[in-house]
Amino acid sequence: MLLHIIQKMFRVVRALRQPRLATQDVRHHAVHLSANYRGQHTVDHEVCTGCDICADICPVNAITMLKLPFKRRNTVPEVNLATCIYCGLCEDVCPTKPEKAIKLSGGRFDILTGGSHADQESFWLRANIPQSYIDSRLAEEEAARVKKEMEAKKKEALAAEEARLAAEAEHAQPVASGAEGEKS
Repeated sequence: MLLHIIQKMFRVVRALRQPRLATQDVRHHAVHLSANYRGQHTVDHEVCTGCDICADICPVNAITMLKLPFKRRNTVPEVNLATCIYCGLCEDVCPTKPEKAIKLSGGRFDILTGGSHADQESFWLRANIPQSYIDSRLAEEEAARVKKEMEAKKKEALAAEEARLAAEAEHAQPVASGAEGEKS
């Protein structure tokens, strides 16, 4: 029995002398990433169709769609990195081909270490769309609208001209038949 107690004491002393994994300071070591880690998001606003599928599929609702002043393709995704679980479903369901509009790029991995609402609100991947791109898209839409209006006016003018010609032809035909009756 005394021998058993001495053996336990030696095991405890030996365990106290050896550093354990739980006591190592890992704050300045590289993060061990899981095998299915896919990285941080990148969003290409020029490729994005604004379909909203990525926001619908996100299991933690980390993706919201930013409204743009366009008529078509008027939304682009923004990702809340504080709630994102980096599952990659958004990239998998993105319908744009061959290049995806939303990708998980690998590399950088940031984890939110605060718990306040202000910390979470500042931890977003925002859509940085240059004003020049917005202006050019609005100019394209305006040009397309003007072109469509001009085509509609041309069609309207052609229809009015055809109606006028048809009315003149209809009006001229009974007069000609009346003149033939008088000659005979």
